[in-house]
Formats: sequence, C-alpha cells, structure tokens
Amino acid sequence: MHQDDTNDIDALHQLFDHIIDEGVGVILDTHSFDALHVRLRELMRPLAQAIVSEAGEDADDSQVDQAARAIATRAALDLWNHTPIPDNHFRPYKMDKPERNAPCPCGSQRKYKQCCGAVDSPSLTLPPDEMAARVLKRLPKERIGEIGALGVPVHTLGMVAQAWFEQERFDDVVALLEPVFKDVRGLDERAELAADVLGNAWLALGDEARRLELIATLKRAPDKTLKSAAFQREATLNCDRGDFPAAWAAFGQAQRLTPNNPTLAHLEVLLLLADGREAEARARVDFWTAKLSRDPEFDHSELIGLLHQMLDLGRVDERLAALPEDYPERRLLLHVEIEGIEPPIWRRLEVENSLTFAELHDILQTAMGWDDAHLHEFIVGEYRIGPAFEAEWDEPALPGEEVELGQVIGRKKSFRYLYDFGDGWSHRITIEQRLPSTPTERPAVLLAGKRACPPEDCGGVRGYYRLLNALARPDSEENRETLEWLGDYKPDAFSLASVRKDVASLFRRI
Repeated sequence: MHQDDTNDIDALHQLFDHIIDEGVGVILDTHSFDALHVRLRELMRPLAQAIVSEAGEDADDSQVDQAARAIATRAALDLWNHTPIPDNHFRPYKMDKPERNAPCPCGSQRKYKQCCGAVDSPSLTLPPDEMAARVLKRLPKERIGEIGALGVPVHTLGMVAQAWFEQERFDDVVALLEPVFKDVRGLDERAELAADVLGNAWLALGDEARRLELIATLKRAPDKTLKSAAFQREATLNCDRGDFPAAWAAFGQAQRLTPNNPTLAHLEVLLLLADGREAEARARVDFWTAKLSRDPEFDHSELIGLLHQMLDLGRVDERLAALPEDYPERRLLLHVEIEGIEPPIWRRLEVENSLTFAELHDILQTAMGWDDAHLHEFIVGEYRIGPAFEAEWDEPALPGEEVELGQVIGRKKSFRYLYDFGDGWSHRITIEQRLPSTPTERPAVLLAGKRACPPEDCGGVRGYYRLLNALARPDSEENRETLEWLGDYKPDAFSLASVRKDVASLFRRI
C-alpha cells in the first residue's frame, strides 16, 4: 500500500473516532436525537464534500448538503441505538430504522425512501464494550463511585480502567474497580482484566498490602480462571523477590486449575529464565510454540512471538555482559557520508567515544537533517545495534541506549548507520582520527558538511535522483506534482552555523 493511501486511511479513522466521540457527548448532554443529527451534519460535511467530488460531480452546496444529511442520519441512528445511557440503567435509547414510506428522521418532512434512505450510507462499527468505554470516560469524577450500580459489564470496566491507568489516573482506577472485588462469588473470567489493572494500580501507588490482599481475595474466588490468575500473580511476586521455590509452587497451583491457559506459557518461560534455566526455557518455548500453533480457535502468533523475544532478550543480556566495561577514552573525528549519491552529502563531527549509540543516532539525525521518522540500525563489525524491533535475523540487535561507542569500535576504521529500511539510506562513517578525550567540552561538535540530506520518504537513492531531475526541468508538465511535493527543497542548501548550533543544543556544556 502506498504511503499516501495509508495516511488517508489513518486520517479517515481519526475523523470517525472524533465523530463518534462527539456524537456520544451530544447524546449524554442533550438526550436529543435532533441535536445529535444537527451536530453530525456539521461533522460529516467535509466527508460529504469528498464523496461528491470523488463521484466526479460538481460539488455544489445542495448536493453536499444532501450527502451530509444522509450520512448523518445513518450515523445518528447507529449512535443513538448503541450508546449506553448511565441514567437508563446503562442501556441505549432505541429508535427503529424508519420504514420506506415513513417520515425521514432528518426532519425534511419527506418520505425516508425519497430522502436519506435514497443514499447508500455505510454503518458505523460500534462494539458494545468500546461504546461503554466512551461513555464512562465522560462521567465526572464524582460519579465514578456510582458506576458499579449501573450494571456495566465487568470487562468494560476493565477496559476503561486500563485507559485511565495509562493516563496515570491510579486513584480513579481504584475508585472504579475496588468495589467490584468486594465479593468475588459472582465473578468469572471476564473480571480478569479488571483484576490485573487494579493490582497494577496498587503497585503504582506503592500499596503492596492492598495488592497482596487482592491476590488473597482472588484465590478465594469460585471461578477457576480468576483463582488461577491470582496464583500466577503470586508466582510473579515471588519471582521478583528471588523466592523461586514459592514461585514454582504458585505456578503449579495455577497450572492445575487451568492447564490449557495460554498465559501460563509466558509465566513459565519467565520463571525459567529468571531461575537461570535457559536450556529448559528454550525447550519449553518449542513446546508452547507447537501447542499454541495447533489451537484451531485462536491465533496465538503474538504470544508465540513474545516467547521467542524473551529468549532473544536473554541472549542480548549475555552479549551485553560480554562487552568490555573499561576502554581507552578518546574523542573520535568522524566523516559521515550517505552512500550512493554524487555529489556527496556529508558531515564531519567530533564525538566522545563514551557516548551511547542511541545518542549518536540523535546526533546524526540532527546533523544530517533527518526527521527521525523511521527505524535505524548501526552495523559495527559483527554487532548490530539499534532499537528493538521484529526482524528475521537470528541474532537480535543490541540496544543502542546500553552500548557505548568505545565498547565495540576498538580499532575499526569505519562502520555503517542505516536509516529508513524502506528507502534504505546507508551512511558510511569513517573514523578519521582518534584524539585525546576532552571531557570538559560538549561531547559532540559538528565541524563541517555539504549539501542537504534527501527529503524523507522520497524513495531512496533512485527516488532522490528523480527529484533532482525534476528540479532540473521545472517547466516539464510531468514534474509539476513532484515539484509541488518538494516545496522549497534545495539540494545544495546547508547552513553549517545553524546545524552546528542544533547539534550543540543536544548536550549541555559540562
């Protein structure tokens, strides 16, 4: 899929997300279908304009109004029938879809079949849990305590609490969920998410006693899944304390309660790795991979990937531990050049070899003029260094924030920096000199450079040369769209003073 198509789809999703949120707000504030319809007509007008234009018609106001009215009517009916109302026992208001000859609900006084019903409008996707979450997040804080009495499904409460937890509303999470677990006799596996979020909230608030009390309460639950979840959390707690006999005992209890629970795979591998039993962990990952892959009902590919990532992290830790902690501190004179381009685009910098590769990445992004909008990786001899991401290589990359230049560069004369695996920008970094360290100076300084770096997402080296060709032939009709996309880009432009200041601003003077 083209990048522009992806951006258009993302923008459309954001638009509808905003429309749904706005519609929910109008329903809760006004309890009026007419008010909802009026607001949706306003929000749908840009979409209606695009639809009329897409159809190849002249977008006059009457056509746009008709399209906006029809789309708004369908959306209003969907929202009205799917928005749970707190004061209505958390049930939606209901309005039947009008019969063909009934008056159109848009208020035009025309028959539905001759008005909004004549326009083919798509339905909104409104999952009940998601709609409940949208409603709950609009309730004022003083009403949080009432939610438990509204009949909201416990899984929905868990979803809302998860969103609040990510916003660091830990006290609100507790206020929402603590009443749910006063009596666990009527709860089942649907309460597991809520229990997990509540436990995490107690942890974030530093209240270990309440967290342990929650685990003890869940262990008394009649439901096996909830009870198993409690033993799993107990196993994790004991693992964190280094009490592996107790951790394995709790794991055994969870396994007896729910032997086919996929979450046991993650916990078992975690305990084995923490207990230093890596060979067993690898064997169990193979076992769980085979078992989960045979499940005909669910796709466990994400969990399987996570299990293998856990093994990768173990290998990464071993390789990090093998790196030298002591090395001669030097100030490196680096020449950085984008490969495959003439005249060359280059920069010359001085950097301390005590910097991490994550810091060097920031320096290179600033010095070259990139936007840091894509993945990157350094290749230094046998080492691949960069952020964690899914890849096909057998050996995972070392994390850039944990590896210093001096730990891996040694006496090497050059290394490579890859940026944007789609466009494939390869930078050759040559170590021109090893100078004495100057710890009282800024750890990175830009000394020289030539030419602007290519625009982001221009298609790599070939795409860059196509852009240069378009700039050389500005009067060509076929280059008009390319030149509009380029804007005021000037390939030879490079302000050493300005970029040097930007690089310097990355670090405070010691």
